[in-house]
Amino acid sequence: MKKIAIIVSLIFVLSVVAFAKEKSFTGRLIFIGKDYIEVKYGKTEKIFYVQEKSVFVKNNNNASFSDLEPCQVVKVYYTGDNKLIINKCEIIKESDCK
Repeated sequence: MKKIAIIVSLIFVLSVVAFAKEKSFTGRLIFIGKDYIEVKYGKTEKIFYVQEKSVFVKNNNNASFSDLEPCQVVKVYYTGDNKLIINKCEIIKESDCK
């Protein structure tokens, strides 16, 4: 009986991890930290954390974290609920705060 309960709980946990949906958020980049960025759209502000697997794109070409500048419009594809992890960050519009 215990084995069945363990197997069922393992299947449930693995299915939740495997089917974690990727979400997206588009807004203006308002702050760049050491390992995170803060993006705002309207009254909503979200903090996204960079990881080794994070991909940055600018004009359909690969970019890097150092290419990010305040006031750029970005679209962030992320996973996570409590800690939002960047999968891909696309620079849509250049900064107009210069």
